[in-house]
Amino acid sequence: MNAPSPSAGKAAHIAAKIAAIEIYENLNAILHEEKSAQAASAFAALGSLAGQACLQEALFLHADKSDALITVSDVAGRHYYYGETIDRLLLQDRLSVWSLLATAMQKYEDAALPDTEAIRYHVTQTIGAPLFGIPRLPLGLRIRMAPLECLQLWQPLKAGVLDRLHVPPQDWHLAYGLAIQKMLAQDALPPTQAALIVMECAIPMSKILNT
Repeated sequence: MNAPSPSAGKAAHIAAKIAAIEIYENLNAILHEEKSAQAASAFAALGSLAGQACLQEALFLHADKSDALITVSDVAGRHYYYGETIDRLLLQDRLSVWSLLATAMQKYEDAALPDTEAIRYHVTQTIGAPLFGIPRLPLGLRIRMAPLECLQLWQPLKAGVLDRLHVPPQDWHLAYGLAIQKMLAQDALPPTQAALIVMECAIPMSKILNT
C-alpha cells in the first residue's frame, strides 16, 4: 500500500474551503444593506443554509435507508426530520457546524456560546406552529430574510457553488461551517450575538426541507 503524500492533509476538504469563500461572497452580495443589519442577515442566512446542508447531506447519505431518519408531520402536511446523522453533522462531529463555530469563538475571551439544548427544545415545541423557524434575535437586531426564506437560496448555491466546485456531499455542511467562520472573523457583530443567530437559524432549518 502506498503511503499518503505529504500534501494529502493540506488537500483535505479543499473544494469545501474554496466553496466557503464563494458562499460568503455570494451571500454578502445578495444581502447588501447597512453594516450591522447586513451582518445579522448574513449570519442568519449562513446558519439557515448550514442547517439545511446537514439535512440534505443526511438524506443523500441515507438515500437507500428509509428508516435512517425519523419523519414527523404537522397538520398542514409539512415534514420534519430527526436523526443521529443530522445531529452528528450539525452538533457532534469534530467538523460539525457547531464545532467549527465553537473553534472560531475561542479567540474571543468574553464571548459566550448559545445553549443548543435550549434551542433544540424550543424548536421541538414550535413544530407545526407559526413560531417555528423564527429566530429569537438579540435585542435591536433584525434580519432581511427569515430562515425559511433563506432556504430558497439552497438550490442556487448548490448548483452554482457546491456542484460547480465538485464539493463532495459529505462536505456540504463543512463548506457552510467554514463560511460562518469567515463571516465571524470580520468582527461585524459581537461574537456572542453572531453565534446565537447562527444556531437559532441552523437548528430549525436542519429539520425541514426547502420546498
